[in-house]
Amino acid sequence: MNKLPSCEDLYKLLDIRIEHPEKTVEIDQKINKEFEQTRAIFILDMSGFSRTVQRYGIIHYLAMVHRMRRIVRPDVERNGGLIVKFEADNCFAVFEKPDHAVKAALDIQRDLDVANLMTAEESDVHVSVGIGYGPILLFCEDMYGNELNLASKLGEDVAERGEILLTDAAKKEIKDKSYSFKAVPLAISGVSMNANKLVVKK
Repeated sequence: MNKLPSCEDLYKLLDIRIEHPEKTVEIDQKINKEFEQTRAIFILDMSGFSRTVQRYGIIHYLAMVHRMRRIVRPDVERNGGLIVKFEADNCFAVFEKPDHAVKAALDIQRDLDVANLMTAEESDVHVSVGIGYGPILLFCEDMYGNELNLASKLGEDVAERGEILLTDAAKKEIKDKSYSFKAVPLAISGVSMNANKLVVKK
C-alpha cells in the first residue's frame, strides 16, 4: 500500500476552514477528495495489561509490547497492510480488503502461539483483533471514521483473548468462503449491532 498522506496538508486545510467559515463546503470537499479512502481497518489490542503490570511491573510489560510489535509488523506488511501507528499495546493498521486483514490476524495469532512456546507463561503475549470496513479519513499517523470507531470497540473492549471480531460491513466484503463466523449481538454506546466472531478451525 502507498504511504500515508501528510498531516501538514490536512492541518493547513483545517486552518483555512476555521479562519474562513464561508469556505466550509469547499474545504470539506477537498479534504474528502484528498484524504478519504475506503479500507479494511485493523485494530489489535494486547490482553492482560492491568493484571500483568500489577504483578510483574511496567518494564516487564513494555518488553512484552516490544515482542508483540516485532511479530505484528512483518505479518501486517506481508499481507499487504500498512501500519498507521502503534499506540501503547495497540496496533492500528489498514488493508485494501477485509480478507487481507483477517489473514494477517490469523498469521499473528499463529506466530504469537509459536513465540509463546519459547517464553515463560508470564511473558506470553496474547491479543484480540477488531476489523471494520468503510470510508475513513486517513493521514500520517491517524485515521477517523465510523467503522474505525466500531473496529476499535470490538478489538479493544469486546473481543476476548485470541478472538477476531468483524463488523457487519467487514464480514459482508469477505470473499474467502472457507471462513465461518458466529454472530454476537452487542449494544455499543447505545447502538445495537452485530459482531461477527471468526470461528477458527483447530
